[in-house]
Amino acid sequence: MKIIIIGGFLSSGKSTAIQSLGKHFAEAGKTVAVLVNEAGEVDIGGDLFGYDIDTKEVTMACVTCNLKAAITTSVAQLVDKAHPDILFIEPKETVSPLVVREELKLAATKQGGEEYDFAPLITFIDASSFFKNVKEKRKVTFDQIQVSEVVVLNKIDLVDANVVDMIQESVLQINPKAVVLANTNLNETGLNEILKSLG
Repeated sequence: MKIIIIGGFLSSGKSTAIQSLGKHFAEAGKTVAVLVNEAGEVDIGGDLFGYDIDTKEVTMACVTCNLKAAITTSVAQLVDKAHPDILFIEPKETVSPLVVREELKLAATKQGGEEYDFAPLITFIDASSFFKNVKEKRKVTFDQIQVSEVVVLNKIDLVDANVVDMIQESVLQINPKAVVLANTNLNETGLNEILKSLG
């Protein structure tokens, strides 16, 4: 089972991207499940583009031991129920994707179970609100970018090309090792590059 953890702020386009990616994997014959830690702007329901997708929502408010336990328990329940080939995890904006990955690794080790196959950590950025988020939610924004292996500059159709360049430069200053991709969910520009980055 490959686990794909997609972080980012609410309204950054995570849920829409998961829909598109989930559709791709389902069409390829993969069983897909989704674990959501906050209600997104798009409902990822059980019937995703005509494919049966198991969805579970974890509704803890912040990063606590209870949240970590809830996520690991929910993953175990989804695995038992759906036996997915692909599991998407969408943490809420205040939960580090790295924390989620490390907790799942730890849980697998403790339980002596099969180790999970993790895709690179991805963070989605809404290009139209990036600089506002840097100003108002600086720590969370920096934390998300610093732990990410892939940063997707999403909704690039809403800003000028020079703004996209400025955001990319800012992201690479925060995390020089990150792979930065540009995308718009409007017409799925960049979807193939995102898929490639998942391995």
